[in-house]
Amino acid sequence: MTTRSALLRLLVWMLLGTVTVVGVLSFYQFRQALQSEIAGNLQFGASTVMQRIDTFMFSHVENMRVWRGLEVMQDIRVNDVDKRLSHFLSDLRAGQGTVYRSLLCTDPTGRIVAASDPALIGRQAPAAPVWQPIPGQRLDSVSIAPVHGRQGEAVLLRTSIPNAFGGGTIGYLYVLIDWDAIQGLLDEAVGTGSRNLLLLDHDGRVMAVSRALRNRPDVGRLQLRRWTLPGEGTVSYIHDGRALGYGELLVGAATSGGYQQYRGLGWHIVMVEPTAVSFGPIWHLLWAMLAVLLVTLLAGIWISSRLANRISRPIVALTEFTRRFRQGEAQLPAVPATTIVEVEELHHAYVEMIAALERSREQIVRAGKLAVVGEMAAIMAHEVRTPMGIVRSSAQLLQRQPDLGEKERELIGFILSETERLDRLVTMLLECARPTPPDFRPHDLHAIIDNVLGLLAPRAANAGVALTRDFAPFEMVLDCDREQMMQVLLNLILNALSFVSPGGRVAVSTYRDASALWISVVDDGPGVPEALRQSIFDPFFSRREGGIGLGLTIVQQIVQVHGGEISVSESTWGGAAFNLRFEQP
Repeated sequence: MTTRSALLRLLVWMLLGTVTVVGVLSFYQFRQALQSEIAGNLQFGASTVMQRIDTFMFSHVENMRVWRGLEVMQDIRVNDVDKRLSHFLSDLRAGQGTVYRSLLCTDPTGRIVAASDPALIGRQAPAAPVWQPIPGQRLDSVSIAPVHGRQGEAVLLRTSIPNAFGGGTIGYLYVLIDWDAIQGLLDEAVGTGSRNLLLLDHDGRVMAVSRALRNRPDVGRLQLRRWTLPGEGTVSYIHDGRALGYGELLVGAATSGGYQQYRGLGWHIVMVEPTAVSFGPIWHLLWAMLAVLLVTLLAGIWISSRLANRISRPIVALTEFTRRFRQGEAQLPAVPATTIVEVEELHHAYVEMIAALERSREQIVRAGKLAVVGEMAAIMAHEVRTPMGIVRSSAQLLQRQPDLGEKERELIGFILSETERLDRLVTMLLECARPTPPDFRPHDLHAIIDNVLGLLAPRAANAGVALTRDFAPFEMVLDCDREQMMQVLLNLILNALSFVSPGGRVAVSTYRDASALWISVVDDGPGVPEALRQSIFDPFFSRREGGIGLGLTIVQQIVQVHGGEISVSESTWGGAAFNLRFEQP
């Protein structure tokens, strides 16, 4: 295999593989996102329709429960001789529009004594195979049963009418709800779109369907027991839709959750949409991606062929150049005579690589020397303290002389303040170079914070700053080094005090969640701009005039050694908020 053919194959396969993988992943991600969005929409739609049906049923069951106690119902005992009860039932039916097919009252034997339709008086009450009590507090006096008649499907509600003048039951009140009212709820929910709704009973038998499915002759015999129906709440999935005359369906199902004291009848709402419709935009995207893939592949093959030729020729020319150099010639051989610019560039790049390797070796040596210099700097920092202490002590002795003038005292003050600043700088350098290993012991964080606040209270009072605390209402014990934890809190609070104006506020609070202890130091100062929050913990980064820029670096080192994290954000007062988080076992 030649270099040209190898490069051509490599470039073509890389291009084909990259475009194919990106296309497949994009298609899969788009499909998953669209499926998740549509599934959630189907679940929500099914849940909404189920809630409307529950509300519909509850309102009519509640009507039954109220009507059974009305005084007019007692006319059953006298066979409604004055037809007052029949007129009342007729008015109720007219007030509900087309929802009620009929309302009627019977005596205990089941003979109709009053009805919204006078033609029903004297007949027997509608027969139902099984009566199911309505579940719910104070609703079990009402029962429900499906009715299949010449006028179509209906729901029959029945409740007993108690004797207001003694014990027992004087008859029954029946309400025949037209099933078209419930199917109308389904039609209204889906509109004219591609989705369909099915209302199932607790056994998975289809009770009602939306308009597009009602033309199926076998819809009344359908049972969807193999479909996943949630025990409660909602669920979504993809299912074979051949039972409904479709291909693959995206399904969202919801179970009756009841309404107020009505606990539902265990019915289910299933909202379906063909995946051919749901994923139509994705298939259009797929064809567009295939077209783009084909065009890209053809263009890539042409470009790859030309690129392989331009690469292979210089490589062949360079092969002899490399072979001569490998044979041990003391000097780099001359570039082969050629007009190809790439060969010359590759030769220069090769020479530059050798020079770069030499420079890298020198940089490694220099880095080792710098490490030694850093170690010596730490040693020298220790050594500087001794003469600096002598200078400071001498200045303090001179300061006690009674015959010093103002100029001399001012100079001595300069010596003391500068030696103190140098001492702080040396201390910070040492802490950065060689952090002291912590002595982990259980300590009460609240006690440590109280100690720090006690130390800084005079300074806060002199600055006119309110220094407060807000502790969690339980003990917070952490395995930590007490001195280092005090140093962390001192640095953070001092940093806050230096930025807060007189009359400002600084607060320390604690709280605990399931896995960590939290300490927050907040203020109402100018805060930390978001652009600087990533670099505020860098060494020698300081926003305070005269600051060294090592305080927060040391704080971060100590917190990390204790297995914690520190972050900065905006406080509720608009200032800075430093948040410490320590994991708990």
